Amino acid sequence: MIRSRRSGSAVALVAVLVLAPVLVSGAPVPTTSASASQSAETASQSADAAPTSLDSCTRITRSGHYVLSDDIETRQRACLRIEADDVTLDGAGHVVDGRVFRDGTAGIAVTGRNVTVRNVTAINWTFGIEYENASAGTVANVTTWRTADGVSVLRSPETCLRRVTATNGFTGIAMSDSNGSRISDSDVRDTSSSGVFVSDSEDVSLANVSVVRSKIGVALAGVRNGSVTDVVVRSTEDGILLVDSHDNTIRNATLTNPDGSAVVTRSNANANDNPIVGSRGNWTTRDASRTHAKNGRDRGA
Repeated sequence: MIRSRRSGSAVALVAVLVLAPVLVSGAPVPTTSASASQSAETASQSADAAPTSLDSCTRITRSGHYVLSDDIETRQRACLRIEADDVTLDGAGHVVDGRVFRDGTAGIAVTGRNVTVRNVTAINWTFGIEYENASAGTVANVTTWRTADGVSVLRSPETCLRRVTATNGFTGIAMSDSNGSRISDSDVRDTSSSGVFVSDSEDVSLANVSVVRSKIGVALAGVRNGSVTDVVVRSTEDGILLVDSHDNTIRNATLTNPDGSAVVTRSNANANDNPIVGSRGNWTTRDASRTHAKNGRDRGA
């Protein structure tokens, strides 16, 4: 059973969901080249130096610009660990592959401030790309496949995710305790739980996000003053799920369900508290007032 690390209101979903298997079959497998060296090394570079080339799993402990020169295939628990502040990691279109899906693993694990990860694919990990206690980060032009959480953001305020493609997993994008963060121009497909899951955060925005073939499209749990704009959701249960969330606005959403009408589920009875404005599609509302968030560090089930 996958144990991820969502805190707080994430546990509220257990009252609404019947969890499906973690991984969805039938999605195309990204192509990976021959295995790179699996020997670990500590990468270092000064901020003014030319980009450092990486071709194996590495700890990055100094600020600077790093570029993958090859695909990496490994069975290490975490392949690329970025511990320094002010780092840019450019995958240059390469793949970081965990070889087989295992619990408790991360393709790229970030704990530094102001870290950018871009142009990379992560497959066969619990967390494809994970930001934890890493504020003001940026994830751009990344693809994840066969992960529990494609991109995971935990206790990392003001993080920006854009042009994320997450396919074949449990949750495409998971964000918790990350005030002022943004998710935009992203596509999530074939997830067995939620396309996008945001919990215990304020002033979070989602814009131009598409979720296809997911049990839940967009889930907000314990979210305040958030906005969901121009999202397209084709889900099998809830198009949008709002649990213990207040003062959020859903605007210009397109909600459909291949098996009937899409559902918007809200746990608070006052619809004006989370208004839905200018949305399209065949959808209905459902009350989940008996669903409440519970505290706890554990994320997921």
